[in-house]
Amino acid sequence: MNNKLLFLASTQLVLALLLSILVTFLSYKIFRAFMVKRYKITDDNFAFALLCSAILFSVGYIISGTLQPALSVIRILSQEIKSNSELFFASAKYVSLFVLLGFFVSFIVIMLGMYLFTLLTRNVKEFEEIGKDNKAIGLLVGVIIIVIALFVKDSTILLLEAFIPYPKLYIP
Repeated sequence: MNNKLLFLASTQLVLALLLSILVTFLSYKIFRAFMVKRYKITDDNFAFALLCSAILFSVGYIISGTLQPALSVIRILSQEIKSNSELFFASAKYVSLFVLLGFFVSFIVIMLGMYLFTLLTRNVKEFEEIGKDNKAIGLLVGVIIIVIALFVKDSTILLLEAFIPYPKLYIP
């Protein structure tokens, strides 16, 4: 049995589970708190559920792209660092950086999606309409956010790969 591969696979599984739970929970709580406080959204508001679903999908989709660069870092560090505790803390540093950047990009995507929709519909007060359970507005804003997320995921992964500490090659 390959112990190193088992360790890397276990790390990936645990990391993916923890990140998915944390990201989903935090994204939902933050967005819901903002909307409930500002627009008096109720739990039975279907338009809000549509928008919230699109936001959760977009955030999860973008942050899922952080897993592969994070694993690349863990693989590289595992070749250079022999102590498991050092490897854990060094890996945690990079994974935290990648997740924070993923959250930042997700936040920008959500804000851009909402801003783009407000530019397209100057005479509509989007969040007031969502507060009134206007399903068409909730769906349209949600789809705009998802489309932007689909476009920026690969660029986000490329940005994260710039932070991977690849070993320097000696070329005479």
